[in-house]
Amino acid sequence: MEDKLDGVIKMYDFKVLSKSRLRGALLLETDKGCKLVKQTKSSAGRLVWEHRVKTHLKNNGFCNVDAYCINVEGNISTPDIYGVRYTVSDWFKGRECDLHSKDEVSLAAKNLGKLHIALDNIECDDIVLPEQPDIIKSFEKHNNELKHIRNYLRKQKEKNEFEIKLMRAFSKYYDEAVDAVSRLQNLTIDEKKHIIHGSYTYHNIIMCEDESDVIATTIFDKCTCGARVMDIYYFIRKVMEKNDWDYEYGENVINSYSSVCKIDSDERVILKHLLMYPEKFWKLASYYMNSKKTWISQKNIEKLDALEEQYSKRQCFISEI
Repeated sequence: MEDKLDGVIKMYDFKVLSKSRLRGALLLETDKGCKLVKQTKSSAGRLVWEHRVKTHLKNNGFCNVDAYCINVEGNISTPDIYGVRYTVSDWFKGRECDLHSKDEVSLAAKNLGKLHIALDNIECDDIVLPEQPDIIKSFEKHNNELKHIRNYLRKQKEKNEFEIKLMRAFSKYYDEAVDAVSRLQNLTIDEKKHIIHGSYTYHNIIMCEDESDVIATTIFDKCTCGARVMDIYYFIRKVMEKNDWDYEYGENVINSYSSVCKIDSDERVILKHLLMYPEKFWKLASYYMNSKKTWISQKNIEKLDALEEQYSKRQCFISEI
């Protein structure tokens, strides 16, 4: 991989000191800091949009982002000898945010609040902005899939352990899914008011190696117009799933974010109804439906058991939010 990218790297104004691999990409130590070389399939317009967002953030004091490096020809992406395009971006030494650490979760939630404030007032009149997928339509699609899966299970005369447990739990979660969509349909979710990250998860939050309280925010490939509450939802749902729906973790996220960027009462209601949707159950059921039925992973049985064990805690948190 390193040899193939030599021609790409030569198109940038820095001196490479060392190279190493990082999750399908190439990490460079250079005389101008860490850089990440990664293949891109994004359109030129999409890259221009991301570049504008990251430049705006850096100009407004939100500096720790994986900003694109511009090559010597003034372009964001660079093709290799086979025509495959790559981007080079600033990178950071560190590790992913630990969602089991309340301190790191708090820092990440505050960082999200700062990000949302810094994302305000981006000049984008001359760009066709990518819009966030309609969450209600996505949930409605999930519900149709669940209905199809339930019909399939009902026709199975002999069921394995996973199918029996899935069928026992189905009505409860399906009713929740339908109720959540119904409630969300009666709310006003302004999906064009703000710019959001679109994928604010622990994979894209780097706790910097040199300073324990410094965070780098990366991977803006889903950055779009949307409701801020969607970023909060994706982050808090993953935090809660990783921590057995422990109320303190959820409260920590909301309070930490609100200390920087206030969550209003309408956003709290939307967040509550988003969390009502049984996303984890849908994922397990969907994975089952799209995989081989002759062998069921013990891991998925354990995940379904864990989901059931967490049910009352999840309900409690949602009712208190």
